[in-house]
Amino acid sequence: MEGDILGFDGFPALPTESTIYKILLSREGESIQPEVERALTPDTYMTMAEGKLIQIMGAAATKWNGIQAMLKAVGIHSREAVYFVDDYDDIESIKNCGMGVAVSNAIEEVLAIADSVAESNDMDGVARYIEENCL
Repeated sequence: MEGDILGFDGFPALPTESTIYKILLSREGESIQPEVERALTPDTYMTMAEGKLIQIMGAAATKWNGIQAMLKAVGIHSREAVYFVDDYDDIESIKNCGMGVAVSNAIEEVLAIADSVAESNDMDGVARYIEENCL
């Protein structure tokens, strides 16, 4: 049925009685981004990859929050960290780490703010960058 998503007429309301960590969705054809944006709750946000894969996540479930926890656990300040990036959900982390390296197949917004660009994921860009610049 046109307009139905998983049996719902339009995008369903997000649950509010439990914690949302991550919901992934995609749809062939017309974009459901406007419907998803309207369904977001104050403690959720969304990102879109490649114009078709939508990720809905809890506000605390950001890559930057995870990176901060990891850096704290190993005693490294964010200014000393090298962060490798390719997509929208990396933008906060690249801005907060000492060095941001985008792979060449990253989205334009990431390439524009990267300190350096490595070869693409398909060419082992991260490994090559580490071998040539960090070891």
